[in-house]
Amino acid sequence: MKKLSLLFCIVFSVFIISCRDFKEVQVTGVKGFKINKIDTKGINADLLLGIKNPNPMGFSIYRSEFDVVYNGINLGKARSSKRVHIGANTEETYSLNLKSDFKDINLMDIMKLVNGGGGNGMVQVKGNLKAGKFYLKKKFPVDVKERAQLK
Repeated sequence: MKKLSLLFCIVFSVFIISCRDFKEVQVTGVKGFKINKIDTKGINADLLLGIKNPNPMGFSIYRSEFDVVYNGINLGKARSSKRVHIGANTEETYSLNLKSDFKDINLMDIMKLVNGGGGNGMVQVKGNLKAGKFYLKKKFPVDVKERAQLK
């Protein structure tokens, strides 16, 4: 009987907690864009995104897919390579490692990107940020276009 009542309490608690609604997570902007490796196969870069979490609990950003454009050069679909934890009630800059292949990009655009080197450029990131905790998952639309330092 004790086990049954304990199980009921646990299930009831999970049910009540899961009924909470996520407040909208805000992407406050692109804080930087660092290319780690670029070759004819693809690009490995770190995208520094400012994220504000107004929720009283932390959550994780799961692997997400974004369209990335740098100075008018479409870098293609970039996928975040690992999960990132976001703290509760925070506004911080988080690094998302993006990996993309150059399937749909021509060689001239790759050369422009390599020769463009450092300097400020316009970075546009568009896609859905998949976030959640346990079995609660939600997609947040991201459409940010800002000047960012290419390092």
